[in-house]
Amino acid sequence: MFDVLSDLPVTRRWRGQAYPLPVVGALIHQAGRDGDCLLLIRRKSNPYAGHWALVGGKWDFGETLAAAIRREVKEETGLDATFVALRGLVSERLVPAEAATDGAAHFLIFVCEVAAAAGEAREQAEGAVAWFNREEIDQLHVAAAIIPSDYAMIQRFAGSAVALPHIEADMVAGLGPTGGDNTRLVRFE
Repeated sequence: MFDVLSDLPVTRRWRGQAYPLPVVGALIHQAGRDGDCLLLIRRKSNPYAGHWALVGGKWDFGETLAAAIRREVKEETGLDATFVALRGLVSERLVPAEAATDGAAHFLIFVCEVAAAAGEAREQAEGAVAWFNREEIDQLHVAAAIIPSDYAMIQRFAGSAVALPHIEADMVAGLGPTGGDNTRLVRFE
């Protein structure tokens, strides 16, 4: 079933996807009365409408990873955030159930830990937001109320001290005025 996704016509793919879509997912921690809590969002749109999930979304063209995760956290929660570390990278392929009308999808998820500035997370256009401790997240999983892959990402990456190497490279490419190669590395950090 999953090995034939690349053979699906574009018309049967979510939003006509031609390539895996890069997205960012945020692990946003807060110390609560019941221990460490994570901020989740209840998605309003497909895929996964009605399910709780990590805060996040599409990585826009030209953004750095840190800028993408900051923007998504701000758009979905109203909170200002700071990138802490890349905790994981997940290639998620989605095949709809037979009766579903949505097409197959492929996401490349950059799971990032962020530190959120003090303030109250508020529902924005993408859905309601709420803090959950680990026991409550486990209960969401048992009730099939959280996206199963997001639950797995929380289990694998939340609380991890392992940061994946992550480099941002900025290049200027092209021929110089005399026709010579003018390609140069501007930033690699």
